[in-house]
Amino acid sequence: MQLEWVLKEDTPTYVYALFGGVIGILAVTVHNLFVGAESYYSLSGVIIGSGFAGFLAANGSGHFKRAGMGAGILGTVPAFAWWSDFLRSWFITSASEGGQVFAVVLLCILVVFVGVLGTLIGVFGGFFGGWIAGKLNPKPVDTT
Repeated sequence: MQLEWVLKEDTPTYVYALFGGVIGILAVTVHNLFVGAESYYSLSGVIIGSGFAGFLAANGSGHFKRAGMGAGILGTVPAFAWWSDFLRSWFITSASEGGQVFAVVLLCILVVFVGVLGTLIGVFGGFFGGWIAGKLNPKPVDTT
């Protein structure tokens, strides 16, 4: 089965990012459901999704780091769903002790931190996927 309909140069990078992000969401969710995320929450599936997006983008549009970054940000969405109960109780406690402004600032810092973490994981995964794509399907060097 050929993926020629996906791997075209005119395919926008966000298509690869969305596809890799969905794979990352599924990998993170399945991993944490089977392992049990009571003690810690693993974002290792984000690397898989962003690597897949980087691999596809390297063979298609060529923007593998951008595709990996988008997939990384999208792949961290289950982290917020997992933290939702904790965040709700933490926000109520912080608002009652330090004021609502303090709680909103801390919540914004947490969201930015997880976003930056997802971006860094995504760039690494996209770069790794692009590197693997280059090793498996090297483009001929034009020496003229």
